[in-house]
Amino acid sequence: MVILCNKKFLSLFCSLLLLFFIIGSLINYIFKARPIAVFSRKDLIIAKSIVIDPGHGGIDRGTSYKGLIEKDINLDIARRLRSLLSKKGAKVIMTRYHDISLDHHNRAYKSRHKRDLKARVDIINNKRSDLFISIHVNYFPGKFRIRGPILFYQKGRNLSKLLAQKIQDRINQINYQGVQISQNNIRVGDYYILNNTKGLGVLVEVGFLNKKIDNWLLTETKFKDILVDSIYQGILDYYQK
Repeated sequence: MVILCNKKFLSLFCSLLLLFFIIGSLINYIFKARPIAVFSRKDLIIAKSIVIDPGHGGIDRGTSYKGLIEKDINLDIARRLRSLLSKKGAKVIMTRYHDISLDHHNRAYKSRHKRDLKARVDIINNKRSDLFISIHVNYFPGKFRIRGPILFYQKGRNLSKLLAQKIQDRINQINYQGVQISQNNIRVGDYYILNNTKGLGVLVEVGFLNKKIDNWLLTETKFKDILVDSIYQGILDYYQK
C-alpha cells in the first residue's frame, strides 16, 4: 500500500514538473528575454553633437604677451578637446581647425571682425549642436588679483548657466605641480558669440596671459591636457544632472 502511494505521488510530481517546463519554455519563446543594458558615465556623451570654437585666427591674433599669442593657444586647446571628445564618442565640429579667420564666409558687416564672429555663430546655429564651447584667453591691464580660467554664459539661459557651473567646478579642482587653480565663479558674458547663438553653450577664458602663473601654465602640455579633461568631466556632470 505504501509503495502504491509513492508511485502515484511520483507520477503526479513528474507531471507537474513537465507542465512547469512547458509553461516556462512558452513564456521564454513569446517574450524572448533580452539582456538589460548597463550604461556607464562615459556613455552620456556618446553621439552628442558638440561645436568647439577656437577664438580668433589668421590675421586676428587676439591678445598676446611675452611671445604667447591667443589664437595659437585657443587652437591648441581646442584640438586637444576635440581629440578627447571624439575618442569618447561625441560628434565634434570645429569652427576652425587651422590658423585662419572666417570673415570671408559672409558680407553681413563692414567690420572684418564682426564678419568673423557671425561666421562662427552661423556654424554653431546651422549645425544644431547639442552644445558648444568657445575658447579664448584673457588679458587685463594693470594690477589685479584675479587669475585662472573663468566660464561665461548668456544671461537668462539657465541650462547654459548650469553647464558653466559644472565645468567651472571641475576646473577649480585642478592642482598642477603644487599650483592650485583660483576658485573663480562663473559670470554672465556680454559676448557676440553668446548673444547670438541658440541653445546650450558657454565661453571659457582659459587664463590671463599677463599673469605670471597663468602664462606659465598655458605653456605646459600636461596642464592643457588636464584642463581639457576637466572641461570634458564638467560636460559629463551636466548630462548626469
